[in-house]
Amino acid sequence: ASSSVIAAATASCAACVTACASATPVIASWHVTRSSCTASSVSGSDSSSDSSASSSAAANSDSSPDTASAAGAGSRYGPTATLRTITDALDHNQPFAFIGKPCDLAALRNHARHDNQVDELVRYWLTPVCGGFGEPGFTDGFIRSVGIEPDDVTALRYRGFGCPGPTRIEAGDRVEERHYLDYWGDDDSSWGLPWRCKVCPDGIGEAADIAVSDTWPGGSPNREESETDLGVNAAIARTVVGEELLAAAEAAGALTIERDVTVDDMSDYQPHQVRKKHTAALRHEAMAIAGRIRPQTARLRIDELAATVPVDIRASQIDGTRTRIETGKASLPTPE
Repeated sequence: ASSSVIAAATASCAACVTACASATPVIASWHVTRSSCTASSVSGSDSSSDSSASSSAAANSDSSPDTASAAGAGSRYGPTATLRTITDALDHNQPFAFIGKPCDLAALRNHARHDNQVDELVRYWLTPVCGGFGEPGFTDGFIRSVGIEPDDVTALRYRGFGCPGPTRIEAGDRVEERHYLDYWGDDDSSWGLPWRCKVCPDGIGEAADIAVSDTWPGGSPNREESETDLGVNAAIARTVVGEELLAAAEAAGALTIERDVTVDDMSDYQPHQVRKKHTAALRHEAMAIAGRIRPQTARLRIDELAATVPVDIRASQIDGTRTRIETGKASLPTPE
C-alpha cells in the first residue's frame, strides 16, 4: 500500500556495505561457522508447500544425516509464505523470534504500527541478507530443464546439504540435483528476479537485530570450492539485543565466531547489494515518472547514495526502469 514504509529499525545501526560507510557503523560483525542447531520460520509452512510464494531462509543446520557430523551446518532455502500465519503466531500470546527476508521484516514492522502485540511478542528479528528470489516462471523453466513438470514436484530446495549445496528437485521417488549455479547462473546478471526484488531498497536487513550473509568473494560460490565448503557466514549485529543473542549463541556452542568482518569484507561478499543500494532511489524515481506508486522509505540513505552515482549510470537506471515498466516487465500475475 502507498502508506507502507520500508525503513531501518529505529534501533538499527547502519548497513554492512561500503555504500553505507557514511552512516553510523554497525555495532559489530563477525565471521562465524555454525554448529548443529535448528531454527525455523514462524509461519510453520513446509519449505516445499507453496512453490509460488517467496523464499525465506533461516540460519540453521540442515545437513543430511550422513554429513551432519562432518559439515556441522548448512543453509536451507525453500519457497514459503513467511507471514501467512503470523496472526496465528500472535494469537498464541507467547514470545517468539521472527525469521524472514528483509521485506518480511519491513512488512511486520509496518504491521506493528497497527498491532501492539508485534513489539510485545517478537523478541528477536532475524534475517538473511537477500539477493532476491527466483520468480515462479524462472523456477518452472529450471524444473522442466531437468525433465520434470512443475505440477509433479513434491519437494524443492534451492540449496541445502552443504554450502550452498545442490538445488534439489523431488517428484515422488525421482530426485534430480544440480549445482546451485546451474539454477542461478554464474553471476547476478542471469538472476531471474521478480520486479519487486529489482526495486528493493533493503536487501541487507536493516530492520533486523541480526542479519546473516554468505561470504563468497565476488558474491557467488565457486563450483570447485563449494564441494568442500563447510558453511561460513558473516553475522551482523545491528542492535544491542542482536549482539547479546550472538554472544549467547557462541557461549552455548551453537556457533563459533572466527574473526571480525570489516566493511570492505562485506562489500566483497555482497557487491550486488552495494550496486542495489546506490540505484534503488533512481529506480523509484522512474516508477514515479511512469505513474507508479513510489515506495516510501526511511533511514535507508538511498537518496544520498543515488546522488553519488555518475550521471550516465543515473540516466541508464532511470531509462531502463521506465522501459521495463512500459514493456510490461514490471508486474507479475497473482499466484494461484
